[in-house]
Amino acid sequence: MSTCLLHPRCILLASLAFLCVWAIFGPSGLRKDFSFIPPMPAPAAPGPPLSLPHLLIPNVGVCRGSSSQLFLLILVSTAPEHQEQRDAIRASWGGLRELQGHLIRTLFVLGEPDDRWENIKEVLKWEAQVEGDIVQAAFMDSYRNLTLKTLSGLAWAARYCPDVRYVLKTDDDVYINVPGLVAELNQRGKDLKQDLQQRNAKGDGIVQGDRIAKTEEKKIEGAHKLYPPVPHLYLGHIHWRVYPTRLQGSRHQVSEIQWPSARGPFPPYGSGTGYVLSAPVLRLILKAAGSVPLIPVEDVFVGVIAKRVGVAPTHSSRIAGAARYPIDRCCFGRILLTSHHMQPWEMKNAWELVRGSSGNEDIPLCSWLQETLGMLRCRMLNWWYD
Repeated sequence: MSTCLLHPRCILLASLAFLCVWAIFGPSGLRKDFSFIPPMPAPAAPGPPLSLPHLLIPNVGVCRGSSSQLFLLILVSTAPEHQEQRDAIRASWGGLRELQGHLIRTLFVLGEPDDRWENIKEVLKWEAQVEGDIVQAAFMDSYRNLTLKTLSGLAWAARYCPDVRYVLKTDDDVYINVPGLVAELNQRGKDLKQDLQQRNAKGDGIVQGDRIAKTEEKKIEGAHKLYPPVPHLYLGHIHWRVYPTRLQGSRHQVSEIQWPSARGPFPPYGSGTGYVLSAPVLRLILKAAGSVPLIPVEDVFVGVIAKRVGVAPTHSSRIAGAARYPIDRCCFGRILLTSHHMQPWEMKNAWELVRGSSGNEDIPLCSWLQETLGMLRCRMLNWWYD
């Protein structure tokens, strides 16, 4: 055994295995998270008008009055009674408004409380007035109405923040590494711009994607800042070949009418704990949403529409999906983009650790070895502390 370990062939195989793990899970430029410059989707056939509940707290002025374009809008799905979770987000990552010249806004989307929480209606109105970050629609807030909640938030974004570049849908128990996400999205825009420039330099001609990119650039150039073009991006922790749950009473139950067994598994979709839609994809999703049965599992519903309009989801191993990770300065500040199952006090602790408010301002988020191991190290921590 010891002879094999020292053999050049064994060393070469071990090195190749390490590079493969690094390329898939690590944070370096070698990894592309199974992503690519996606082809332009086919034009979506317009569906019937999307009928959504009216807004009780419309909060229409969030994106007005700014001379710069909103880069990232974060829509947090929350319940009326979850004020503690909302306050924890406001006191941590949700309080960020600008990063490296990119404007960011965080909004909480919710419905109406049921009879058990009737007494918080006035408290909720007061919270909305004081904080200015709540959008409430007229439907009963429940797990089975998450699709309605998500559609209400996305439609709000398209109407009242029409120039936003990216929208992140997430939940109120998810920690978001906002600086990491902004850097990731900014880099993908630069990659697209470089790809288009290379194609033009090779004489491939101006294709539809080039025209859209040039139009975006001209439109934004007048806003005192030239951004990279916006890719057709649907980014998340992607689930493949998931079959519908028929179990009566399950909160994930999907009926035969909503998804017939003859269709097989659902199309690939991003975990509802956190997925990003770029502005072009957001518009396509809303354009076709009225033609798809309202599947009560919201992340599946978005994946079904994306398939219909020809948008392929892009997987990122840095988006944790339903996985919970132990609080770690390197994982939460540099490697992971999301982490699920966070209690309010954990949200604040993670933020303080990452931001260095405990006297760690001069300590790097990661050592060179921690950053090299990347996602592999974070997943090992998850396994060890689980």
